[in-house]
Amino acid sequence: MPDDRFPTDGLRSFFDRFQSLSAASDLDGLAAMYAAQVMIAGPNGTLVVSAADLQRAIPKRKLLLESAGYQDTELVGFEETALTARYSLVRAQFQWRFRATDDRPATVTLPSTYIVDGGSGSPRIVLYLNEQDVVSVLRERGLLPLA
Repeated sequence: MPDDRFPTDGLRSFFDRFQSLSAASDLDGLAAMYAAQVMIAGPNGTLVVSAADLQRAIPKRKLLLESAGYQDTELVGFEETALTARYSLVRAQFQWRFRATDDRPATVTLPSTYIVDGGSGSPRIVLYLNEQDVVSVLRERGLLPLA
């Protein structure tokens, strides 16, 4: 059942903005897109983090990506499913472009799943499921040194 509070492309626009803020490592902007507490799940387990924890992690993530030759990110896949009038499931694919130390370009496409709460008037991510371990993928591609 679709939620009439969002225009048809409402969450697409939300994730386009999310991608832009992420690429810019905009701490405040990104933190505002998440609920005060968010569940982050992935191949290595699950944890609940606060917006303040996210703000501390974003610069570390930026440094890691830059060390791998990060250039930019593009939202290349998007599918939204209304779960209830308040919550939506979003499956997104982000394509990350890198330039390796030997100057060869590399592209990594990573799928992610989100649950977005639209009940507060402004959408907020309440669950982020990273389907692959980003560091492992970058190591497999030779963009980061092996551990």
